[in-house]
Amino acid sequence: MAEDQSLLDQVFDRLAEDNVPNEVMDLVLGAYAGDAALDAVLSGEPVDLPERDPSTRPRPQPLYLESVTVAGFRGVGPQQSLRLQPHAGLTLVIGRNGSGKSSYAEAVELALTGNSARWADRNSVFKDGWRNLHCGSPCEIEVQLRAEGAETPIRVRRKWRDEDTEADQGVGSVLADGQRYDSTAELGWQQPLDVYRPFLTASDLGRLVTSTPSGLFDALAPILGIDPVVEADKRLMRVRKTLNDRVNAVKAARQSIGAALSEVDDDRARAALGILSKRTPDLDALDTLLADAGSDTSDPIAAAVRRLIAVILPDRGYVSQLAGELEAAAQHVTELASTRAGTADAAAQLLRMAVNFHTDHGDSPCPVCGTGILDSAWRGRSIGTLDQLQRETVAVEEAQRRLREAQARARRVLELSSRINADDLGMVAHGLLRSNLSHRVHQALQELCSAAPDLRADKLATHLRATYTEVFEAFAALQAATSEWLRQRHDAWREHAAALQDWLGRARAAVDDAAALKRVNAARDWLRKATDDLRNQRLAPFAQRSQEIWDELRQESNVELSGMRLDGTNTRRKIAFPVTVDGTATSAMAVMSQGELQALGLAVFLPRACAEDSPFRFVIIDDPVQSMDPSKVDGLAQVLAGLAETRQVIVFTHDNRLPEAVRRLRIEATIWAVTRRDESVVEIRKNSDPIERYLSDATAILKADGLADNARYPLVSGFCRSALEAACHERIRRERLGRGERHGDVEELIEKALTLNQVTALALFGDMHQGGKVFPRLNQYGRWAGDAFRACKEGVHGPGTFDLDVLVRDCRRLAEELR
Repeated sequence: MAEDQSLLDQVFDRLAEDNVPNEVMDLVLGAYAGDAALDAVLSGEPVDLPERDPSTRPRPQPLYLESVTVAGFRGVGPQQSLRLQPHAGLTLVIGRNGSGKSSYAEAVELALTGNSARWADRNSVFKDGWRNLHCGSPCEIEVQLRAEGAETPIRVRRKWRDEDTEADQGVGSVLADGQRYDSTAELGWQQPLDVYRPFLTASDLGRLVTSTPSGLFDALAPILGIDPVVEADKRLMRVRKTLNDRVNAVKAARQSIGAALSEVDDDRARAALGILSKRTPDLDALDTLLADAGSDTSDPIAAAVRRLIAVILPDRGYVSQLAGELEAAAQHVTELASTRAGTADAAAQLLRMAVNFHTDHGDSPCPVCGTGILDSAWRGRSIGTLDQLQRETVAVEEAQRRLREAQARARRVLELSSRINADDLGMVAHGLLRSNLSHRVHQALQELCSAAPDLRADKLATHLRATYTEVFEAFAALQAATSEWLRQRHDAWREHAAALQDWLGRARAAVDDAAALKRVNAARDWLRKATDDLRNQRLAPFAQRSQEIWDELRQESNVELSGMRLDGTNTRRKIAFPVTVDGTATSAMAVMSQGELQALGLAVFLPRACAEDSPFRFVIIDDPVQSMDPSKVDGLAQVLAGLAETRQVIVFTHDNRLPEAVRRLRIEATIWAVTRRDESVVEIRKNSDPIERYLSDATAILKADGLADNARYPLVSGFCRSALEAACHERIRRERLGRGERHGDVEELIEKALTLNQVTALALFGDMHQGGKVFPRLNQYGRWAGDAFRACKEGVHGPGTFDLDVLVRDCRRLAEELR
């Protein structure tokens, strides 16, 4: 896998290798893209998911420190600048405690980040001392950086007004490429400053001892560049919690509703409870039950109650009036029977026959009595009598009709037992525990209906008056009681039905939630494993570099580091440092001394600050030597020398052991000495740069007693030659890097210049092949320069005749001209 392959491409490759289902893959990519994309995937909405990026990651533009200028800040009073070479190399800034050297380290951090780790880690008294006591005005910082390939530097400034009382009141500004910005964040530096943090303060190193495992995890994890997948897992975890809470809420509501339904005396409740009691409730069956929520025809007791309630009995007034009408009709019929009206119909028939006889035979004696005469006069009287008899007959018939109707209505009252079903009464009595009321109705009905339908009218009327009121009142009481039971039952069911309806909607959603939860869990399982693999894969080179640094730093320590791991996520994240002591495995924190922990801190944090993806090609280390024994200081010098091959390493220290180790181990370094005079006047002077070191060594050889001249001459001339080469190297780097050439190209060019003549030609003319112009150019400084240069070239091959005292003096002059 290519080192510059994007994280997203790695995710794509792993998804393909693991043959992840499409729905799970979409969730992973949606979570990677952000909350909105993840929500869209979960809801089934169309969404543009991330696609494989065919491009490679651009390499960052390297940035080097060129100078740090401080005035009125911390331990620096009047303005003073620390000048640096903006390329790879080791620089030591030395000075006793309180000399003001750390003020420069803190000034760089404050200017670039707007904050200081020392302020965050200390109390307010320390933070309050940001302004110099002796010369606090003007109070300003300027950090000058050089981007590789850029002709002009980037200037980062921070200034405080005289009236500012808080450090965070200072105003920052950045000047880059002719544009002015308010902060380095506008240049896109915020994220790399947080992730790679090119400042290693004593607080950073002490954090290894005092920080929690999760704090160390958070400090190192960003360098791995897998935050997008970590955030994706957090999004999936939040979604998982939401879905899980909803599914569990539906399960809990199901149990609660089931417990409530078990207390409801209703077949519908029992049917619903049966559905809910199943492992997987049939939601469609529950929906059908609720769709017919008003019907309880399947409940025989409710059906019996409804049939009884549907019965309408005659009103008591009606039955009382009926009894009166029955008696009146019977009495009227009886009264008419005792008058002529009682025989009117028969008399009318006889008289009608006589009139018909007269019509047929004319006037004649009466054939019945033989005494009367049937003539016209008789006929006239008979017609009138016939009309009267007809009216009396109609009256009798009407009275009899009313009697019959009253008797029929009375019979219908007696037939109420056919309306009120005895089985219904029995079911209600048994089901509702209303046996006394039902029994009362049953007895009243039996007494009412005990009378024969053909009972004499007056007797029947008396019977109705005597029995119907009890039937009516008992049945009305029964209907009232059953109606109330039915209402309460309906109300109870309606309340639970509403709860069931609400639960049904949530349960249907929970089915989808459960399916989504299953997919989310699958996505999380895959993503967590992928995250662990990616973390281990990306941590490996950092862990290996930490291992290498520790192996150099540990020197005589019997503690052997066995790697470094970032374990867990979220609240269980931690960093582990497994070690072995004389072959026994344990934890670093349990066995390491303070100095060993200091060394471990460097081993852990230096790879982060020097990560390849960091645009900052410098690293500032403040006070790394404390608590280290001499052997570890030698190891530290070697580690710094190794870093300085590709990084601009600037170390602030008060401990003279580090510069001594650098000199003794012949490590090329620029050393600045910081001295603080009265009134916070800070002086910075170069201390044993390579040129001075070589010339000092030459002088030492020159003055050494007991050394033969034939041995002394090549040594002295060799050191002088190295001083001239160092001066040329310094000039080459300064000029070419100042023109924006790449650091790697410059170093490659220097390595190709093998002879002193080539190196000098490259410094003077920019072309190593212009060696023929070197002597004429040097002689422009004076004949002495050419002579010294020739002596250095020839002296390394054997004894010469040049005055060595003059050679050292002239080489010092020539080195200054060349540099």
